[in-house]
Amino acid sequence: MSQTAARLLGLLSLLMVPRTWSGNELADRLEVSPRTVRNDIGTLRDIGYSIDGTRGTEGGYRLSSNGVGIPPLMFDADEAVAVAVGLHSGLSCIIGGMEETSALALAKLETILPAAVRAQVQSLAHFTVPVAGNQPMPIVDPNLIVTLIDHCRRHERLRFTYLDTGESLLPESTSSSPAHEVHLEVEAYRLVNRQHSWQLLAFDPRAEDWRVFSAERIVPKTPSGPSFTPRPLPAEDIGDFVERHSTEPRWRHSAQVIVDAPASTVMKRLASAEGTVEALEDDRCLVTVGGQSLATMALTLARLDTDFTVVDSPELRDTLDRISRLLGRAAEDHAVPDLATARSKNAPRRAAK
Repeated sequence: MSQTAARLLGLLSLLMVPRTWSGNELADRLEVSPRTVRNDIGTLRDIGYSIDGTRGTEGGYRLSSNGVGIPPLMFDADEAVAVAVGLHSGLSCIIGGMEETSALALAKLETILPAAVRAQVQSLAHFTVPVAGNQPMPIVDPNLIVTLIDHCRRHERLRFTYLDTGESLLPESTSSSPAHEVHLEVEAYRLVNRQHSWQLLAFDPRAEDWRVFSAERIVPKTPSGPSFTPRPLPAEDIGDFVERHSTEPRWRHSAQVIVDAPASTVMKRLASAEGTVEALEDDRCLVTVGGQSLATMALTLARLDTDFTVVDSPELRDTLDRISRLLGRAAEDHAVPDLATARSKNAPRRAAK
């Protein structure tokens, strides 16, 4: 879906809330200029939406009372599913922090879709599982997500090729090469969004055990396998089950740190996706912190606002030292630059570009 279509959907979702919005409020919510809001309002009106607009300090925009049967924004099947994935996962790419409005937009989106596409979208709520504290970010082809969800919904075995790194402990993982393809046929049950990637929970009849696969390594094959009778899921909390059984590294970097604060205090300041906390004696705790970069880990620890000691990562210590020197220089008493002069000097350069 294009950036413009996403912004229009966000604007429409805000206007569906029964209230009057000022142009500045809409601009702040959507992180655009008031002029862009005015242009987008005009676009929605051209499409056929009835939007009232009033001037003055008490003025603003709202959907007209006769706009109940307004024509919807048009999406093709892939765009509709992509929008539904974003709304269901709680992504902030459209309207950050407005879960109820996103749910309303998703419900309205479902009503305008063809039956086949609507069935795919409705399957999202049942067959996808967000992990608490995560920031979902689908990075695989939406068509693959739809294919996997369809197998979950139809209870048909999924046949696929899987790029195995040797860490997944699959029965076929006997090659000495660092990565090789294996061919599998499994019962697909749930998709779990974990650490910015999709994980497929499936039952492997050959191994007679539950498996967790990284969706980005799955290449489905056709035709699908035979139908199967669904079996009970392995746990009530599927997100926690996948966290404990996934063979994918949770973070690119990790380290253990002793923090001079009670575990109960640290847990309030640390998101579950950033690390785990274990209580120690003397009102201290052991934190296993992780992230995609050492700098992110360093800033996470700084946010705890208490003393800590890195146990096992010289690389993290070096990063902490580098950042501390950088921040130290920023905290020194420098002459404050004249921003107006700096901007005027840069203006011709920007214009030249």
